[in-house]
Amino acid sequence: MPPSGHRRALRGELAERGRGVWEVGHNPRSMTIGRRLIDILPRGRFARGVITLVLGTGLAQVIVIATSPILTRLYSPSDYGIFAVAASIISILITITCLRYEYAIPLPKDEDTAANVLALSLLAHAVMCVAAGALLWLIAPWLFAPFGATVLVPFVWVISLAQIGGGIVSALTNWAVRTKTYSDIAGSRLMQSVTLVAAQAGLGAAGAGSVGLLVGDAAGRISGSSGLVLSARRSHPSAFRRVSRAGITAAARRYRRFPILSTGSALLTSLSLQVPLLLLVSLYGTETGGQFVLAARVCAIPLTLIADAVGQVFVAESAGLVRDNPAQLRGLYSRTTRTLATAALGPALLGMLLAPLLVGPVFGAEWAQAGLFVAVLIPSFYVAFVIGATGDLLYVLERQDLHLAREILRFTLMGGAIPLAAMLGFSSLEAVALLSAAGVLNYSIYGLITWRAVQAWSPLPSPATSGARVPHDDGS
Repeated sequence: MPPSGHRRALRGELAERGRGVWEVGHNPRSMTIGRRLIDILPRGRFARGVITLVLGTGLAQVIVIATSPILTRLYSPSDYGIFAVAASIISILITITCLRYEYAIPLPKDEDTAANVLALSLLAHAVMCVAAGALLWLIAPWLFAPFGATVLVPFVWVISLAQIGGGIVSALTNWAVRTKTYSDIAGSRLMQSVTLVAAQAGLGAAGAGSVGLLVGDAAGRISGSSGLVLSARRSHPSAFRRVSRAGITAAARRYRRFPILSTGSALLTSLSLQVPLLLLVSLYGTETGGQFVLAARVCAIPLTLIADAVGQVFVAESAGLVRDNPAQLRGLYSRTTRTLATAALGPALLGMLLAPLLVGPVFGAEWAQAGLFVAVLIPSFYVAFVIGATGDLLYVLERQDLHLAREILRFTLMGGAIPLAAMLGFSSLEAVALLSAAGVLNYSIYGLITWRAVQAWSPLPSPATSGARVPHDDGS
């Protein structure tokens, strides 16, 4: 339930006095990161949403983590390196498959418009899946050859299946964010993890190699989409019945900045994340690529467990503030960032010390190099954890221009680190350390851009319309 006027007034008064509900409670030095977040986060809807996603995602991550030592003994680092090439392609495709219309789903004030935006997202997704599938079928031999991954050429159709499942998850997750049905998101992630590890373990035991990792990934994405589809059909059925060609066309026109500007910036984002891995595989071999994949997966656990959950709830809450109470937006942003920075610092330092000692014994002796990679990557992932959770605020503010500029910077820094390391004759460990330093610099600037956008934000004027009324308070 939304807070009453009295609670809003009380929260505003506490914030102005410098001790809002984010700072109430216990001594954070004696708590785990999860407990700190539960006690520091504001009470009410925001906290419940974050906790629901953290618990659901946490269970999904426990399944993945618990089975990882088994999978790393069923698959070699080279298998993971080859699979990483396909996984990078899948990630890039999913990033742009809905043309970023999915990020407009939480913004409209009325459910009918939001349902038409969802339909528009899925329509764009269908068109992109057909186009990408045809392109992959044509260029697969040339695409995989530079990375030593030609074994995947006959299985490009599995990449298309992964794109289909991933795009549906992306669109319907944003619908669940809008409707604040966070338990559906948590359930989807749990189903995806169970299916993924079951398929990969079974195929690994059968000796499927990198193909087994790919098939398991696609199966997980498809299964993760099924629950969200059923949930969306149950929610707001009257709004879905009013989806129409005219409504979809109006939504495409109203939110045209998302595909025009955000698709390019999102593509740069994905390339910034995937190109370093692809370059490592190309320049340092599939073995190094596999070690990096495991290290990045270990480092990303706090991102997928906590920061993503905070970020999805933050988008829903900030979209509501933009519509109804924009004066509180700056406080929500600063408190969220400060909380994440405080909660994650201790675990990050501990991880840097312990990773080189633990990764080899846990995942197998042949994965010892991944422990060193973890240690040097943690600073970059720490800053990404703190800053990335609120990064999608630029979508809520409809500052796609700043988002594009931010992603150009990230692509330049992250994409250039590995080639520079190779030119300088760096070892693989030194190359990963240089990449981590580039990440720290990138996300520091990333956060500064977002903060300045929050400070300067004011609603855009409503577009002039003819014969139709456009709500003035839907985030435009």
